[in-house]
Amino acid sequence: MLTFISVIHILAALILIGLVLAQDSKSGGMGMLGGGSSSVFGASGGANILVKATRTVAIVFAATCIGLTIMSANSTKSVIDALPASVATDAAQEAPAADMAAPQDSAPMAEEAPAKEEAPAQ
Repeated sequence: MLTFISVIHILAALILIGLVLAQDSKSGGMGMLGGGSSSVFGASGGANILVKATRTVAIVFAATCIGLTIMSANSTKSVIDALPASVATDAAQEAPAADMAAPQDSAPMAEEAPAKEEAPAQ
């Protein structure tokens, strides 16, 4: 069900993008794409169809957003839950072993550098 709603959501987003770009704006709309929407849909009929289609697709998009949010909030599964038990146990046991292998005693850098001897002033 989650996959189906995700596909509908993506299709609604792409259709919504196309519908918004096809609408006639106050500055002429689609001027850079080769003409306004009035040349594609006629003198007056295109505006009403595009507005209604945009409104419908926007409602579908909002509904799928809410649906996907509710569905994903209810799932308490983790990626780790999908792993076989032996892999998760091995990974948990290897992490502390790596911490123990690190050297505990390390000398500071200042003590390792030899001090310079000053030449007597003449």
